[in-house]
Amino acid sequence: MEMLVTKFSNGKYRNEGELFAEPISDKNVKLMGEMIALQALRTVKKFDLKVADRYYIGLIKDLHHMGEVDYIVSDGYDVAQTAICFLYQFVGHTVHEIYGKDRRGKDITIKIACYREVDNELMRFRRKAEKTEYIDFTDYKALPMDPVNCFEQEQTDYSKYDELTEALQLSALELAILNCYMNGMVQSEVCVELGIGRGTINHRKASIRKRYNVLINH
Repeated sequence: MEMLVTKFSNGKYRNEGELFAEPISDKNVKLMGEMIALQALRTVKKFDLKVADRYYIGLIKDLHHMGEVDYIVSDGYDVAQTAICFLYQFVGHTVHEIYGKDRRGKDITIKIACYREVDNELMRFRRKAEKTEYIDFTDYKALPMDPVNCFEQEQTDYSKYDELTEALQLSALELAILNCYMNGMVQSEVCVELGIGRGTINHRKASIRKRYNVLINH
């Protein structure tokens, strides 16, 4: 099935790796924000069907129909707008540049910072949802696939992840590989992103897994 990033770029990008390899610009910032929003919602909706699933389905519907006359976008597109507005501050930069440091002093990229901004916004949406009645889009059929990501379960508290990566004592390359997979990349995209081969990636993944198993078994 055709990836959404390919569909909505009219074939310009074969995958997300190609999209996010480009500097942020007026021409691509909307698509970047939409893809980040989809990934964030796809992860959160596994654990919060009450709100996130409704936003997710609404956003999918928006992306397919918002070009139609008189179409009214759903609340789900607010999530995409949050990501777009955040990224727009960094026009001319790539999403893989360092944004700043997290609470434990670890460097985070613009892309990771954008995911966290979306997470914070989703928390506000959840609070609002407790007092607001929403239109149900759950009967919308034939939803296409969206990019897979492997963010960990806790989206708004990264302290456990930061503590774990610190305890594993990963090298810079191992941490970069882990972050790529946490961003939802597949192996081919990690190769392009980091400029390394599959063998190197598999070797480093095995090393990370071995350290993790030792850590949890002690």
